[in-house]
Amino acid sequence: MKLLFVFFTVFISVTHLSYGQFLIPGEGIMDVKIGADRDEIEWELGFKGIKINKENISPELDFIAQQAVIDFDFAVSYQHIMWLPVSTLLFKDGKVCFVELNSYPEYNQMLCADIGTTEGLNFWNEREVANRIYGNNDEVKYHEKSFLFYPKKGLGVELLENEVRTMFIFPAQMK
Repeated sequence: MKLLFVFFTVFISVTHLSYGQFLIPGEGIMDVKIGADRDEIEWELGFKGIKINKENISPELDFIAQQAVIDFDFAVSYQHIMWLPVSTLLFKDGKVCFVELNSYPEYNQMLCADIGTTEGLNFWNEREVANRIYGNNDEVKYHEKSFLFYPKKGLGVELLENEVRTMFIFPAQMK
């Protein structure tokens, strides 16, 4: 009976620990971290992704990088079904300097349901929750999209209908 109790306790503990995936602003999520090199990321995600030269990235991604105060050399886009909803990484000097996670593809919606920041911001939270956790910030508009950036934390979010749908991780700005 004691053995069964120990097994059950360990099972519940392991299950509970693996349930949530925490995004750490300014650092990364799981082994997809700021400062990792491309080989480490490919190993972690299981895919190479598509390299995009800086001059060929979308104007929207360039805008987001500017808001996050990120200088980068190239981007890598991931359009695969993976275990993390990573969609884009930016690299500077061969190291990750920006991670984008989004909930738009249907498969990513399932993955994002269990992801949140260490401070408690989750996908589909409303704008007010982000501002309550990270400090009141004004929305930044780009065409029809709305964004919130928290440079001192190393976190940005894209809002759709007032809900967090994309999260951006980048190095925290000290100023």
